[in-house]
Amino acid sequence: MKTVLQCDFDGTITDIDVSYLLLDAFADSSWRQMLKDYQEGKISIGDFNTRAFAMIKADKQTLVDFVNSSNEFKIRPGFHELLSYCSGKGIEFVITSNGQDFYIEAILEKMGLSNIEFFAARSRFGPEGLGVRYIGPDGTELLKGFKEAYTKIYLNQGYRVIYAGNGVSDIYPARRAHHVFATSDLLERCREENVACTPFNDLNDIVRGLELLQPA
Repeated sequence: MKTVLQCDFDGTITDIDVSYLLLDAFADSSWRQMLKDYQEGKISIGDFNTRAFAMIKADKQTLVDFVNSSNEFKIRPGFHELLSYCSGKGIEFVITSNGQDFYIEAILEKMGLSNIEFFAARSRFGPEGLGVRYIGPDGTELLKGFKEAYTKIYLNQGYRVIYAGNGVSDIYPARRAHHVFATSDLLERCREENVACTPFNDLNDIVRGLELLQPA
């Protein structure tokens, strides 16, 4: 059986959510109320990102420069080790993120990892603000279930899916995965719903966890 490690980005590969740094720096403070509405289940992640990011009027280069020069986030320890382990064991590694493609691309490029496959919100820059579109595996636009849509595709293609994440939205693909590595809010949700998972603090924990999994 083929195996894929489907990994979240913000708060999983990075230690905090990079999109929140952008919103704090370039949007007005009302985005925090929108975030609360999302966290309380009043709006979808797509609604939140569409409305919040529309407040950002800066151009792409300004935002990329901000991300590249920021010292407010770090890559979790063990990222290169995790990639190396997956490569050596024939495990496909893919990022699925509710974050935006432009900053994920910039961060990966800065690390010399432009070859990593990732799926994220597609960004549009214009005077009306930063636009966000989630395009699913079949090319249709999604307002919810973005990460889960890719999990379903991998399962339908016969993959064993291993999922790693940290956020509320990660519970949806986690419910379908064969094995889950969880931290922060995802770990709490998994425990609430009795979804079996392995906790992690850094990405070396995931490497050690993968070594303990039975081969497919």
